Amino acid sequence: MNRSRPEILAPAGTPDKLKTALHFGADAVYLGLRQYSMRKFAGNFDFDQLEWGLAYAHERGRKVYVAVNIQPFDGDLDGIEATFKTLAHLRPDGIIIAEAGGLELARRACPDVDLHLSTQANVTNAAAARFWFAQGLRRIIAARELSVEQLAALARDAGGELEAFVHGAVCIAYSGRCLLSLYWAGRDPRDGACAQGCRWQYREIEDARRPNQANRVEEDDRGTYFFDAKDLCGLPLLESILATGVRSLKIEGRTRSEHYVGTTVDVYLHATELLAQGDVAEFRRRQPDYLTELARASHRGFSTHFLSGAEPGPEAYNPQGSYRDNKFDFLGRVVAHADDHVDVALRNPVEPGASVELRDHGMQCEAATATPLLSVEGKTLERARSGDIIRLEGRFRAQPGALVRSSPQPSTVDKDDA
Repeated sequence: MNRSRPEILAPAGTPDKLKTALHFGADAVYLGLRQYSMRKFAGNFDFDQLEWGLAYAHERGRKVYVAVNIQPFDGDLDGIEATFKTLAHLRPDGIIIAEAGGLELARRACPDVDLHLSTQANVTNAAAARFWFAQGLRRIIAARELSVEQLAALARDAGGELEAFVHGAVCIAYSGRCLLSLYWAGRDPRDGACAQGCRWQYREIEDARRPNQANRVEEDDRGTYFFDAKDLCGLPLLESILATGVRSLKIEGRTRSEHYVGTTVDVYLHATELLAQGDVAEFRRRQPDYLTELARASHRGFSTHFLSGAEPGPEAYNPQGSYRDNKFDFLGRVVAHADDHVDVALRNPVEPGASVELRDHGMQCEAATATPLLSVEGKTLERARSGDIIRLEGRFRAQPGALVRSSPQPSTVDKDDA
């Protein structure tokens, strides 16, 4: 990693997503176990998978951080302490905790493992940061409600290493402090089970305490989604973010697809490397392409939210709901490469004649057509399903680990970048 470039930290909700993140160049990944993680439904890792993931990452010179970052109650503490004792043996590169009780248990059980403070702790000022660093923390993940200027001040005065979110979903409350899911769905966001009530469909309602004063909200024939926040996208402010001195740039998304993980890592890595090399003009020239590429792996729209320094307004939300209108769907991954073909393990069906793109690291993109649609044995198929392995004939640069997606139109990704 270039010394002047911050760490690119990627989500790894499953072992396959860990592989994808590292294939596309992430310096580190963060993941959760089957319990005590703020993403209970991400897939997550058991201890055997974690041991494999640590070895896989370390063989490639990368890092793995483990999130044990719920807001625990007394009944959780014995299990969390046992988890920390196992992690002390496995030795991840960091453990992410969210509050003082978890910190106390982790310090006792894992004295030789770096501890990181979750964004769930909502550190927004240098006094709080200095307090937490004095407790022996290695890193603080800053609150997502800070502007670039506030991040710069915090990085200057905090007295330790900072990590900041630059991309992905945001919470309509301070991170993890919303209880809509608990009250309305019986799923507690404090232990990672959030039902995302902010993204549900709502109807115009009247507050009984204010008769005849309905909550006026924008709506269409699908309903209204007045809590549905667009995704954070820090790319338009990346020059300023890098100037803050933040050591790690975090991408949210342990429940997102491999397509999202690989694409987002690749874009932010490519962009930060250009800026680290001092090639600001090329970064600015490429910025529209970067944003277009990010949008192909997301469907919520983008906002800089608090990073820009302004309070998020209506432009930061999706009143018609978060759904995408593009056809760049994830199809599978390249699993074998030869001079005259690549083999693709499918995650979604493919029809004969389908136009696809092979998307590899370094912003590399190659067009292909499933004509004919072939099995690896060379048999012509009428249709290929999830779980099948198909062969695409041609001379491609894409290596095992590259993503394959549908492509209804020519890509704006620079096909000459390797």
